Amino acid sequence: MEKPQLYKANFEFTQEGNHNGTTEEIESLLIDCESSGTDEFFYVLRSDKGWSIDDVGELQELFLKIEKSLEQLKNK
Repeated sequence: MEKPQLYKANFEFTQEGNHNGTTEEIESLLIDCESSGTDEFFYVLRSDKGWSIDDVGELQELFLKIEKSLEQLKNK
């Protein structure tokens, strides 16, 4: 019998809203990781309240956290 495969994982991040007041007091970003049955994932980003970043490195850090988590899940 084959091991179960990871098909979908959801990650939700939160942070304080930006100082311009153009987002909610607390911002949230949901990143869905989905697969079509392979080990490769695509990402869907969703935010109802807005998500502010100062530089792209902040998004890169989020994706590194996700990739690390996915690797741990796939290796179990």
